[in-house]
Amino acid sequence: MKAVLLMLTLLLTSFASVQPDQSKRIFVSEGDSMVPALNNEDRFFVDKTYYDSHPIQRGDIVIFQAEKNRQFVKRVIGLPGESLEYRNDILYIDSKVTDEPYLASVKNEAQEQNLMLTEDFGPITIPEDAIFVLGDNRLNSLDSRMMGPIPFNQIIGKMTIKLPSK
Repeated sequence: MKAVLLMLTLLLTSFASVQPDQSKRIFVSEGDSMVPALNNEDRFFVDKTYYDSHPIQRGDIVIFQAEKNRQFVKRVIGLPGESLEYRNDILYIDSKVTDEPYLASVKNEAQEQNLMLTEDFGPITIPEDAIFVLGDNRLNSLDSRMMGPIPFNQIIGKMTIKLPSK
């Protein structure tokens, strides 16, 4: 009987100390600015503590607070201190051509319609405490081209896993 009480006490104590993981959260995309990576209403996990122990990388998909009641999901294009520019649908970072493999399909579609996916801009130098983000669907995205570089303190986390569609 004593052993059963001890096990029951240990079990109840372990349940009481279990806290839900607040570092990961499910988000839902709104709109088409990240097509084809994310479609409207796609669900995905965001790790809110990822950047506590990892540096932000070009190509990461991040969630950030741009307005008081609105969060955005975009792809990191420019890192602190870099100079970036778009000319003739080609990304130049610090004057070097930079490949964007995640845009291959949408770039082909734009070319078939005789459009440039990303209009020319820059050069722009990214501040040391910020990143430059763009939506993958460049023809339909509110991003750093309009909002400017995103300060680190507005970044909520990194998209880690896209969940299956409902």
